[in-house]
Amino acid sequence: MSPHSQFPTASAALLIALLALTSCKPGQKGTAVETAEKPAVSAEEITETPPAPESDAYLILPGDYSQATTVADLEARFGKENVRRETAPELRVVLYPEDPTRRAFVTFHDGEALEDLAGITVTDPGSKWRGKHGVHIGMTIAKLQSLNRKPFFFWVDDADQHSRAHDGWSPALDDDDGTLGELDVAEGEHLYFDVLLGPTDPAVVRAIPGLPNGEQISSADPRYRELREVIVVTGIGASSSLDDEW
Repeated sequence: MSPHSQFPTASAALLIALLALTSCKPGQKGTAVETAEKPAVSAEEITETPPAPESDAYLILPGDYSQATTVADLEARFGKENVRRETAPELRVVLYPEDPTRRAFVTFHDGEALEDLAGITVTDPGSKWRGKHGVHIGMTIAKLQSLNRKPFFFWVDDADQHSRAHDGWSPALDDDDGTLGELDVAEGEHLYFDVLLGPTDPAVVRAIPGLPNGEQISSADPRYRELREVIVVTGIGASSSLDDEW
């Protein structure tokens, strides 16, 4: 057989080898050709959750805020672009006015000069702000009492049970053990911790007769037995009094 007659046979063998390579089943060890055909993941496709701003560490009430906290202090902490002065509905400062997850309203005893901090209030659902021991908007009054480790007093504003707890975290009840509530002013703090309360479903509240209205009651009041999971935190805050000497 002449040398030239071997070329067809060699070509056929090469064709068979190529067909075998391209017919590898999934799970079989890939070839260099297959690896080269897989597109690489670009840097743009690798996404990570951006770290929270350092200022988020200060979204705690009462935290280290005090009556002496100034607008300049707030600007240094959160950035001037995130501190807006407002004249309506009252003279106040708004932190993060365009971000409901960080927004807070700051009022002052001297509204004209914006001096002597009176209070910081947060009312947005889903807010990143937290109160003492992790109190947050949406928490039930049952959980709030559990965190305080004892019943507390609060003032009921209307028939729908919109209420506010201010300085009643350690009431002297008949069965009181004489200890302070966990949500009371602690050593090193310079503001009271405040909570706003309201119903998740006003219809449930209106269907229960004999509920308090315009009076101060205890979270252990038997009239609230059916509302312990219905009344929730609708706002958290911290406030000062010009009479305090901290």
